[in-house]
Amino acid sequence: MSKLLSIIALPLSILIALDYFKIYDPSQLIPYDITLTGAVYLVLMQILSYFMVHISNQGTTFMGKIIKIILALPGIVYLLSIIYPLDLGFDLGIVIALFLFTEGIYGLH
Repeated sequence: MSKLLSIIALPLSILIALDYFKIYDPSQLIPYDITLTGAVYLVLMQILSYFMVHISNQGTTFMGKIIKIILALPGIVYLLSIIYPLDLGFDLGIVIALFLFTEGIYGLH
């Protein structure tokens, strides 16, 4: 299951990065906001990963919970910025793309 999530995360992160640098417009492939899709996917991937680890190990450590929250933080902040506009000084799109890409590479090892 985690390999499938990683295989989906890699092209999604590449599409977000291409959109961020204005190299390619992914709205031709996906009619929705690609960064929003990536943010939701990042958060859901961390929640699913938490539950898979929790079920297989009969619990998780405090550090495991903190790591999952940190990895989902860019997606959570992006989703919150839709409801409450935040002025962060940097674009979360590239951060979400980097997190998805590293999660995808890590999940495939």
